[in-house]
Amino acid sequence: MSFKQFLAYSASAGSGKTFALSVRYISLLFMGESPGSILAATFTNKAAAEMQQRVVDSLRHLGENEAFLDAIVAETGMSREVLFQKQPEVLKRFLSSTAYIVTLDSFFSMILRSASLELGLEPDFVTKEQPEETLEKHFLDEVDAHGLIPSLVKLAMDIEDKRFRKIFELMQHFYKVDPLLPEQSEVTLSVNKEEEACEILRLEMLKVLQNTDAPDRCLKQFDTKSTKELFGKKLFEKETLGEHSWYKKVANTEIEAVYAALKQRLALWAKAREMIVLHHIFKIYDYYRNAIITNAIHSGVLTFDDLTYFTYRLLKEIPSREFLYFKIDAKFKHILLDEFQDTSTLQYKLLEPLIEEIFAGQGQSDFKSFFYVGDTKQSLYRFRGGVEELFEWVAQTHGIEVEQMDTNYRSSRHVVEQVNLWFEGKMEGYVAQKSKVDAHEGYVEVFDSEEVIEDAVAQAQRLLDLGVNVDDIAFLVSTNKDGQTLQEACAKAGIATLLKTSSSLKNVPKVAALVSMVSYLFSGEKIDAEAMLQNVGKTFAEIDLSWFSVFMSPLQVVDRLIREFGYFDNDRNLLKLLEFASGFSDMPTFLEEFGTSSISVAAHSIHGARIMTIHGSKGLEFEYVILLDKLTRPNSDKAPLIFHYNDELVIDQILYRTQNREHFDENYARIMEERKASALKDRKNVLYVALTRAVEGLIVIKKPEASIFDEIGMVPMSIGRLRQAQPMTSGSVPEPVEGIDSSITISDYGTQEITEHENDEEKDLAAILFGTALHYTLEIMGSFDEKSLQNAMVSVRNRYGQLVGKVGLQEIEKRVRELIEDERFQKLLKNAQIMKEQSLSFEGELKQIDLLLAYEDHMLVIDYKSSKKYFLKHQAQVHHYQKAIESITEKPTEGMLVYLLEQGIETVNLN
Repeated sequence: MSFKQFLAYSASAGSGKTFALSVRYISLLFMGESPGSILAATFTNKAAAEMQQRVVDSLRHLGENEAFLDAIVAETGMSREVLFQKQPEVLKRFLSSTAYIVTLDSFFSMILRSASLELGLEPDFVTKEQPEETLEKHFLDEVDAHGLIPSLVKLAMDIEDKRFRKIFELMQHFYKVDPLLPEQSEVTLSVNKEEEACEILRLEMLKVLQNTDAPDRCLKQFDTKSTKELFGKKLFEKETLGEHSWYKKVANTEIEAVYAALKQRLALWAKAREMIVLHHIFKIYDYYRNAIITNAIHSGVLTFDDLTYFTYRLLKEIPSREFLYFKIDAKFKHILLDEFQDTSTLQYKLLEPLIEEIFAGQGQSDFKSFFYVGDTKQSLYRFRGGVEELFEWVAQTHGIEVEQMDTNYRSSRHVVEQVNLWFEGKMEGYVAQKSKVDAHEGYVEVFDSEEVIEDAVAQAQRLLDLGVNVDDIAFLVSTNKDGQTLQEACAKAGIATLLKTSSSLKNVPKVAALVSMVSYLFSGEKIDAEAMLQNVGKTFAEIDLSWFSVFMSPLQVVDRLIREFGYFDNDRNLLKLLEFASGFSDMPTFLEEFGTSSISVAAHSIHGARIMTIHGSKGLEFEYVILLDKLTRPNSDKAPLIFHYNDELVIDQILYRTQNREHFDENYARIMEERKASALKDRKNVLYVALTRAVEGLIVIKKPEASIFDEIGMVPMSIGRLRQAQPMTSGSVPEPVEGIDSSITISDYGTQEITEHENDEEKDLAAILFGTALHYTLEIMGSFDEKSLQNAMVSVRNRYGQLVGKVGLQEIEKRVRELIEDERFQKLLKNAQIMKEQSLSFEGELKQIDLLLAYEDHMLVIDYKSSKKYFLKHQAQVHHYQKAIESITEKPTEGMLVYLLEQGIETVNLN
């Protein structure tokens, strides 16, 4: 067995990181570990879903992938025969258990939700980004309520720094790292006193220089009108005045003493200004934090920054670790972390208690493990708090062995070799990659270009002329703006493209007009309808909206508007809006969520060359990559405050950036040099990601001067050759793009007659809404008792109160109370393991069971209903659930319908 309890993989691009992570996870399952004891955290929802599916597929088809099976054999020390023997039981256990394959954000959300009441926060909070204007308003209201608007203005005036015009952005950054902030230090220096001391020394310097008959140009350097002007003099770059060519002949011991004293005093003046600035910022920040926290608690809406803040508070304030485990109903013995180079310091601090507990158990009989994988060469998110140095810090702190994954299974031989040539000796700690044994030769070309866009289009056309499929080409650019410019050029050349940008659906005028029309229908503000009416060329007098009802779902309303006004016009953005609307049952929530959404704009062609930013391409691969130099100059670092982290990963210093301060303050100079080195490494990381996306061919178009590629010494070159692409065999079809099913033909989505004979069940919207609220009540109840019911009703009133009304809420509470007081129901709960809202995958479909009761010798599926109107349909549904559970658990499974009716509780056994 080669399983190492504590291990990290440094996984270069294309080296099989996901493969290694999946092998580790499945090996633990075969070694008898419960899925509920393993935390596997990834960076994105997509990665988490893909890993979960990979685990299921690998277990179901164990043996089809020889390399995967061999790796599990090596990890577990078990023979193939033993693995095949264990496979059915391991698969069944995984499918019937709660598996924690999640993003870090969703994991923190789960922790917070489990014990949020400890912080005065309702457990049904939602996590989403709020409009900046909303947060800024709460902040200003709080500041104004405490009479601090003058202090806010004074801060801007005192520091005379235009960078602080965006004070709100600064407050946001403080909040992002709040738990890591140092204690506010006292103001021990006075700016005025330091200016007076500097002025005395300045005059003293003029006096001693005059005594040596120094030339006028020497005297003029000290003839300044303010301390700020004096501080900006370049002559202070030198450690001694005599090192400056103008002063070599006049500098003496007395002059150098005054010069040294003046430099020290100017350093104290800069420090005094820093103290004052930080004092004002911390003072105002206290009110900003109060405003944001109060808003989050009252609204039940948390941003991702709120999520980390509240989770940190919870972990700090929670009575004990055992209490936390009790709340989340899990105790993690194994932790697997993906993309570790992008983990922020704060995220690690939140995980640290769980990780420390694993290491605290070393040498005991309980089997525990910690594993992480990542690549510091692909760390791109320092601006979000990602710290690549964390990778080595954790390894050194806990004595974890770091193994190199240095074989590239993705790219052709020439691509791998060129990447090695570009980065060896230019990136600290770079380990040369190896090519896989059967790698293609491939092609790499770099050439200088004054017209980057035009040449990029020409290279794409060259590939197309050789028979390369347009779907196999990707353009990588530095910014969204560069991508839009390139797409316009490709369109003129007749090259189909798919532009992946950060543009949001809510900013598309046609979509925004349609959603505003929905808002008009719900609220009655006529101005909201004007944009769409103008788009379709109609007036209020010409339209009939009598069909609208407040009980209609958002999907029904959006669909009806599109059909009624012939609004579709083959616009895929409207399909994305319909998909978004389908996730909501009421209009207010839909409108609110859409206003804060960041849904990407739809691609307007089914096939085409991808255009995306380098950051957006991370984790992806493409047959042919055309990489463009940045069209504009790189942004310079202008952050007014510099945060410095100590060896314990907390902020020990906040520096106020002041031009030339490095000439007076060695500590400041050292930290700024470290920051420059980090920025250089970050830029090289971006280049590494960009240059490792290609599978077969890579074409780099660089500017002759001021190129982003100069930092790795890239020069024009060519290796390998482009070959005529093989034509597709008959019957082969390009893979569909971005989830669009190219086999679907959209027709008759224009102005249509609306059928009078709609499905009766769909028309009974009020009943559906009541049933949804009733199910929600039962779902969030911690236990089936009166206390849990009262706690749940608070959340139900907040979420559904306006929709079901007072009478509806009373009826929901009455029916649930009758259920929990029902002796037959309580008898069913005795000696049973209770699983609510249980998800399971069966026959390729995802099922959701209201209540699953597990006994020693059998299972019981319970489905709640608020009406007996569709009894036969309900019966068939539960029978299907029974079949699924029986297949997975191999236990006899009974079924039951529980009707929570106005006249009382009725149960129907289905056996």
